[in-house]
Amino acid sequence: MSKKSALFATIVICVLAMLVSPVYAAKARVTWTAGGTGGGWFVMAGGIAKIVQEKNSNIQINVIPGGGTKNQPVVGSNKAELGWALPPFVVLARKGADLYKGKKYEDIVVLGGGFSQNYLHVMAAQDTGVKTMSELRDYPKPIRVSPGKIGVSGEFTYRKMLEEYFKTSYDEIKKKGGKVIFTGYTGIATNLKDRHLDFACINIAPPAAIIQEASLGRKLNIVSWPDDLLQLMKTKYGYGIGVIKKEMYPGILAEDVPTATMGTVLMAHKSLDPEVAYQIIKIISENKDRLPAIHKSLGFDPKVGWKDLPGPLHPGAERYYKEMGYMK
Repeated sequence: MSKKSALFATIVICVLAMLVSPVYAAKARVTWTAGGTGGGWFVMAGGIAKIVQEKNSNIQINVIPGGGTKNQPVVGSNKAELGWALPPFVVLARKGADLYKGKKYEDIVVLGGGFSQNYLHVMAAQDTGVKTMSELRDYPKPIRVSPGKIGVSGEFTYRKMLEEYFKTSYDEIKKKGGKVIFTGYTGIATNLKDRHLDFACINIAPPAAIIQEASLGRKLNIVSWPDDLLQLMKTKYGYGIGVIKKEMYPGILAEDVPTATMGTVLMAHKSLDPEVAYQIIKIISENKDRLPAIHKSLGFDPKVGWKDLPGPLHPGAERYYKEMGYMK
């Protein structure tokens, strides 16, 4: 073979190697909107970001605080390329319904689902004597509660519970001498311990550090949900039904507690580079055994992670699922 032929062959081989290389060569900076700082979603996104960057240093992920109902407009308007999401709110955001009324976020797509199951934790200080939702509804004293910050999934849920089950509202609670404080996880824990609050509602994957932290200063109950309320939230808003196992909160729970649930999906803006989306879901899938070490509730099964999603699948993620034979 001549020197020119050998050189040409070498160039061809190098080009082909670059084309089929599993490593994404171009630099990509991606923003991921997660949950409240210190909460489960924030920890999960940060842990996954580290794995992605470990496996492909060309993909840099910046995790920012967010929330279950706030992330949709952030991703839908492309202020962040990635975001954790809860299925009911993806559907509402794409339709421009309910709390997203007047603005459709149709550019939201999904990379996968089934990452973590979130459970509604309605907390009551033990000294209130409240253990069930009916006892909370019939509580004889003014209610002092935090449903979290306005716009997060726990706040949305608590507001709907007030409307649908308690037949009341934040304004009515205040008129009767009660108090409603819209604050984050740290504020909830502090106010419960300092007795400025007696009740709170958060939507989070157990075991949640916020529950354990708050209970150190004041003993807490996690309120059980009756079946009629669970069925109402399932039928009308698409919530799931689950149980918080007592093993999740030793020293706090004496028995399992039925409650409403929401799964976690990873959404993206449709403009996210298909190769970046492909690499991210590929790295997550190939390192799924490492996910529970980030958070006990975190997991992912790529064989079914593409099913039953609340929005269209991103083409980059679809390519991976089909490549692996999970999708036809």
